[in-house]
Amino acid sequence: MTVRWFTWRRGMGGVSVGLLTIVLAGSIASCKPAAKPGPPRGPSVRADARDALFDSVADNLNRLEEFDINQMMPQVCDRLNQWYHQEKPKVAWQRDPLIDRLPDELKSMRIMQTLDLMQYRMIDAWYLQEAVWLRDVSKGARGDAFDDLDVAERLFDWTVRNVYLEPDRPATADPSQHRPFETLLLGRGEALDRAWVFMLLARQQGLDVVLLATADSDGANVKPWLPALVSGGELYLFDCRLGLPIPGPDREDPGHGGAGKNIATLSQVVADEQLLRRLDLDAEHPYPITAGDLQHVVALVEGTPHSLSQRMALVEARLSGDHKMALTSPGSALAERVEKLPHVAEARLWQHPFDIWLRQATLSPAELQVAAREVAVFQAVPALMTGRALYFKGHLEGEHGAKVQLLNARPADSVIEDYRLPADVARQLKREEIPQHEAARIVLFRHAKQDASYWLGLVCYEQEEYPVAIDYFAKRTIEATPGGPWTYAARYNLGRSYEALGQLDKAIAIYEADTSAQSHGNKLRAQQLREQLKPAEETPVEDTPVEDTPDETAEGAES
Repeated sequence: MTVRWFTWRRGMGGVSVGLLTIVLAGSIASCKPAAKPGPPRGPSVRADARDALFDSVADNLNRLEEFDINQMMPQVCDRLNQWYHQEKPKVAWQRDPLIDRLPDELKSMRIMQTLDLMQYRMIDAWYLQEAVWLRDVSKGARGDAFDDLDVAERLFDWTVRNVYLEPDRPATADPSQHRPFETLLLGRGEALDRAWVFMLLARQQGLDVVLLATADSDGANVKPWLPALVSGGELYLFDCRLGLPIPGPDREDPGHGGAGKNIATLSQVVADEQLLRRLDLDAEHPYPITAGDLQHVVALVEGTPHSLSQRMALVEARLSGDHKMALTSPGSALAERVEKLPHVAEARLWQHPFDIWLRQATLSPAELQVAAREVAVFQAVPALMTGRALYFKGHLEGEHGAKVQLLNARPADSVIEDYRLPADVARQLKREEIPQHEAARIVLFRHAKQDASYWLGLVCYEQEEYPVAIDYFAKRTIEATPGGPWTYAARYNLGRSYEALGQLDKAIAIYEADTSAQSHGNKLRAQQLREQLKPAEETPVEDTPVEDTPDETAEGAES
């Protein structure tokens, strides 16, 4: 099926659907032979035709990789619209009052003026698919954790390991600021991208996470700091730049991500400056926040035009069982709760997601081309996209598992030159008049191989096959492509693999030598691991007292 590489469709009110979704439509569609979307099957089928109509949507979203997505996504919208018009479902919904506190240019976007519009479009179908990925990832990441803090630790740890931290870039220098869908797929992002993914993973597991920011006494000059779990009347702090929770008072049992420390709350760091000063590497490398900066803390609640819409409230209320997922923002309900917590001056909607909507609606043709090149590899090598989708779903092994798909995406260098680009990509390269057409083709396939090699390491890590993960991180990523796009990410996960094997000395050496955007946090992690080694290293070995032995023992010794 023909997919225009740089096509830019417009959604509700002139807001762009998003370039990546269009590019991926072609890549997923070519992953497998197209299957004709049929009637719902299995236990989701009900006698009531209207129920069956809705259940077929939920069922198909859960196995989207089985279909030609260019056919399925419009069908998802059509069936949702049919369901709504036939059933006329009701839900307790009202426009969230926090919206009125957004800047005028964001409030005036047409999509913000039509939150009660009951017509499902392609952008809605893609939002649902994003939620499916987030739900599936969060289920696998939480494992058997039950306590709120333990669950949050695991979700945060998954985010840090799977979203490589990039240095912050000025918004004007980034034509393709990422939504969570893109961040998950690409496996990299800035600190705010990490925070956004973590907040949404937590929401899928019934946890509330807000983004804390510092501000002037009048609430101006808001500077995002870190995400915080709202639990038990406290705000537990997770730093996406460090890749670590903020350590609190020492405790005997190590946390999943805290390297032997408790997780600090906002109340604790305000009361005890030393909890923040523990994060200083030295006088030249201090942690950038002091207790004095926390005199006016603003809690930012995540929300988007979709998560604040009546359309998604209706779908969320209707989903049940294995299909259930969070689609709506708690908005003002969460803001009211958080504003009652100690040291929180106010709560408001996080502006960043709305800024991205506005930004993507106004990209120039040249910026669109830059953004499209970022994801061209998924269209060139469909197995790469399939492997990522299956990884998020937790389908790792088997003929149709993530591992096999990613292995298919990393052919031997000797045969890469024989690979051919899909027709759409090849035609677009020619339309751009790229003289090195063949060179561009080879670059894309080598790029795919680098991605697949690194992501196979992550698959093996999830399977607790740490020696194999080390091979993918060390030999097939770092050594195979020195200075490549995944060098820093592979080094970090190499250290984590050594940690999992109990080889802390090797992990410490890797973290201490790090120069990535996460180097401050990695060096702190090395310090924390050294603290774990100290008892074994520094405890003197005491002589075992020798008790007097009976005479017969002495006689036996003489004999």
